[in-house]
Amino acid sequence: MQQQNAAIARGPHPSAAQMYSSFLLEDMYDYVRSGYWLVLPYHTLCGHPHLKIAPSGVVLQRECRPRPIMDYSYNIVNQHTIPLAPPHAMQFGAALPRILQKLAYANPAFGPPLLAKIDLSNGYYCVPLSAHAALQLAVVLPPDGQSGRLLGIPLSLPMGWSESPPYFCSFTETCTNLTNHFPVDSPSHPYKHVLEPQQTLPCPDTFHEDTVWPYNPCPPTHPVVFMDSCIDDFMIAAQWPQHTPC
Repeated sequence: MQQQNAAIARGPHPSAAQMYSSFLLEDMYDYVRSGYWLVLPYHTLCGHPHLKIAPSGVVLQRECRPRPIMDYSYNIVNQHTIPLAPPHAMQFGAALPRILQKLAYANPAFGPPLLAKIDLSNGYYCVPLSAHAALQLAVVLPPDGQSGRLLGIPLSLPMGWSESPPYFCSFTETCTNLTNHFPVDSPSHPYKHVLEPQQTLPCPDTFHEDTVWPYNPCPPTHPVVFMDSCIDDFMIAAQWPQHTPC
């Protein structure tokens, strides 16, 4: 109770309490409507044994809207969190070389590869939390002038928790791995007949010299269909599977 009351008395970070209080409350309202957060009066949870309260804050971003972030180091939640999420899921810096390798070794007989990038909106909020974890990641919000002290309860991974990055990266890496292997491993895929390797291509030695990369004398016999990820960005390289070979 003393720790909870002390956190409520301290309130949010000055960036949330003074500079961007309206922004944070409006943003939290949108998150509640989307099912990402829950907002409750403090007196409804006061004294709950699993409740821990951290200050909410707002950070500025260059040429972008501000971003809410929670200080889970203030109440020692980050320091006491058991690191169960797989840290090796955070693979930074290798996605671009892998994409370039796929492009360099693509068979030009299938035409030029097409590229796409998908940026997940509110990426962390795609991964839900358990009810037990949600109470330990509660934050105090700036006053709205009408209610008492308000608590924000995250229903999915929040910004500021030390385990959010590895848990989220394990989520996106798993999506990537399933996407890359799903057409092969699942015979019931509705587009399997389009995505499976083509069997009607001529032998490699029948290709014209100017259609084969000089450092790849044996081009693949199927089009490139590949996806990679880096945090909340999915990058896709693919050749048109129904393209007629030259």
